[in-house]
Amino acid sequence: MNQVGKVIEVLEDHRAQVLMRKHSACGECGACQYGQENMNLKIIAMNQVNAKEGDTVEVNLETQNVLGAAFIAYVIPLVALLVGVIGTSFILPKTGFTGNVEVYSIVVGFILTIIAFGFIKLNENSFKKQDKYVPVISKVVENEK
Repeated sequence: MNQVGKVIEVLEDHRAQVLMRKHSACGECGACQYGQENMNLKIIAMNQVNAKEGDTVEVNLETQNVLGAAFIAYVIPLVALLVGVIGTSFILPKTGFTGNVEVYSIVVGFILTIIAFGFIKLNENSFKKQDKYVPVISKVVENEK
């Protein structure tokens, strides 16, 4: 997955902050409420080509790593929700519980989802340290003049 951006700051440890332009389709879905007004995104990328501030660069993140990050961010919490809801709806009636099983199932599902998001947030720094989840500046497209 290659994108083009502009280096706005060179950081320590061969990293750089890059200002990326979101894909034009990103502003059309309306899911994040940003729309077309805020189409810029700042990211930290490995600066293996020693790009300088102001350079236009190509940033790459392997597709399998994007899918891995998406799995961590979306699928794990979804599985936690489903396990909580489905598991509780099967277990409570077997214990002789006579209350509103559906409400308790939803509550347990949400609690497990919050725990999953909390686990991901607590481990965010370890994910960032793994270079496979960090975008890489693969080449300088245009030097600042």
